[in-house]
Amino acid sequence: MKKAQWVTLWSIGWLLLLSARVGAEQLSLSHPQFSEPLLFNVQLPASYQTKPEKTYLLMLDFHPRADSYLGGVHDWLSHNGEWPWLETIIVTPVAGNPVGRLFDPSGNTTPLLDFFESALFPELERTYRTNGFRIFSGFRVNGTLVLSALLNKPTMANAYIAVSPELKDDYAGILSSAAKKLAALPQNRRPFLFFSHGDGVKEDHQLPDYVKLQRLLRASAPSQLTWHYRQYAHRYFMSLPVLSTIEGIELLFDDIHQGLAPDSEIANQGVEAIVEHYKLLSAQKYGFDVSPKASIQRLADYQLDKDPGKAVEILKQQLALYPEDAYSYHYLAAAYAKRGQHALALQYQHQAVALADSMLDWHKKRMQAALQEYQNQDGRQHRE
Repeated sequence: MKKAQWVTLWSIGWLLLLSARVGAEQLSLSHPQFSEPLLFNVQLPASYQTKPEKTYLLMLDFHPRADSYLGGVHDWLSHNGEWPWLETIIVTPVAGNPVGRLFDPSGNTTPLLDFFESALFPELERTYRTNGFRIFSGFRVNGTLVLSALLNKPTMANAYIAVSPELKDDYAGILSSAAKKLAALPQNRRPFLFFSHGDGVKEDHQLPDYVKLQRLLRASAPSQLTWHYRQYAHRYFMSLPVLSTIEGIELLFDDIHQGLAPDSEIANQGVEAIVEHYKLLSAQKYGFDVSPKASIQRLADYQLDKDPGKAVEILKQQLALYPEDAYSYHYLAAAYAKRGQHALALQYQHQAVALADSMLDWHKKRMQAALQEYQNQDGRQHRE
């Protein structure tokens, strides 16, 4: 085949792949202050059409060009088993959408946030399969809007990513109201905040204000608010939203993907305490069920070298909780193999292989490789 034909086929395939990934739609809303419809771009995750039973997180960014990088970063970070980004519906305003004129820079009123709360989010949830978890992100003035939402509408979203927010001269009343409003955040929710900025010429006018905000967070943020601060020194200004999105998302879902540190206070109390902690996270932070498996597994791994017998007991508890999970058997088999109990390792790994039959090939191969290893070990033991 000629080179030109290969290039053409590659180009067509790439375009088809892009069109399959970008499930872009538009949502139209009205508002009494505007004669034209208010249009929003809605990017649907790759699985949205093929998994009609699945529900999704919702992310709003108020910059009309944010969809270009958010869509690509999300697709990359979610395509490998939603790790580290759970699949999310991404919403941005169409360029020229005038609804931003509702924003009150004094901070005395919140008409733009009122519109999001009373009209935009309810319509999105009527139209699309959402699970109730909302992320609100923004850069510069839109980052200020994100902070205003946390302080003034603390139940409107679950997670907030504020990048290089405008704060100078008490813009939007953030600095003057933060202490009081942070202290009044609802007790029954666990919001998440990622606040970041750089150190370039576009931000040096308000670096002292960023220091003030950090001090306010340290002094006034209640324990139920999880917040992180990053200064990206010597980075390009326009790179900051991408850097912040990636790190913010990793931190936001870390307790899902990584789990608790095995030497943490909760993990030290054992499996039951871990399970209760994740019930609380599910109810107050996420609003959907979050599995404690990663934390239980980390605890077992931690104990495996110190006290293999204790590790086995932890993994037996995990198996009782998740008897249909191939990995419950796989990890228990590994613990028995570590103790030299090859017959038990074989027994449980056979069950892991059987349960992995409906999983992706990567998992099947992993289970089969472990089984082969235990069979080889058992054979060597019998020959000896």
